[in-house]
Amino acid sequence: MKIFRLCFVLLFFIFFVACEEKEKKDESRIPYLEVEGRYLYLEDIESVIPNGISKEDSLSVAENYIKKWVTDVLLYTHANKNISDKESIEKLVVDYRKSLVIHQYEENLITERLADVLSEKRMQAFYEQHKERFRLNECVIKGVFIQVPLGAPKFKLLQKWMRKLDQKSLENIEKYSIQNATSYQYFGDKWVRFAEISKNMPLQVDNESNYLRSTNYIETSDSSYHFILRVVEAGFVGDVEPFDIAKEKIYTILMNKERLDFIRKIQEKLYKEAVNNQDITYFPIHNQEDIATQP
Repeated sequence: MKIFRLCFVLLFFIFFVACEEKEKKDESRIPYLEVEGRYLYLEDIESVIPNGISKEDSLSVAENYIKKWVTDVLLYTHANKNISDKESIEKLVVDYRKSLVIHQYEENLITERLADVLSEKRMQAFYEQHKERFRLNECVIKGVFIQVPLGAPKFKLLQKWMRKLDQKSLENIEKYSIQNATSYQYFGDKWVRFAEISKNMPLQVDNESNYLRSTNYIETSDSSYHFILRVVEAGFVGDVEPFDIAKEKIYTILMNKERLDFIRKIQEKLYKEAVNNQDITYFPIHNQEDIATQP
């Protein structure tokens, strides 16, 4: 949010500065209108009109854009004539621009230097040391989900395979799904939210943890389809989050710490280099005693 505000103010200032002087007409472009020394060109209008819309909609988009553009120019011209404290505004924008440039520079450094600093091993070590910080607030599962139309062939075999779910059964289910399933999801190797899967079937569960502790095979139907969910592993509310789920949070925690440490080191390095290279010039009137006596 802060960077968005900085960008907005900076762009706002650039537009204002550009308006300070009469704009020279670009002879290579087709002007559509001129107001207060500013030109709106035909290609600028055409660029905001989406492809494939009707002629009426195109005219509406163009008219709204033109009105907004003209109003912005007139509003600035009016404001510029009636604001006397321009120096403080320009100083504020300079400060914003400085902050924006510093931030962008720091982000570029972070991208270059810290991209590979957080290894899987380091995140795993952090997870093992701080497991209590990562608790599930909803159930997660690993398993298989399939949806088939009522009357699908060999449905009893599908039920058998889904209950057994060994390697051979899984191969049969995958082959079966290609010809008969309207939806098939295998997530036996990754954690997903139980709610994300159960929303695809006519199923109401009041207490997810209790429900999943009592069954690992869930079968329901509606007027058109059979739905089967086979759970091979479950994590319950209040349990320690599996590493695969906690990993994104751990990455953010460690990256923020690295970011702060890295930026602080860069700042200290720049300052020390400036001192050692005598790039900082202190004037006599700005000695420590004068600073201490300032009101």
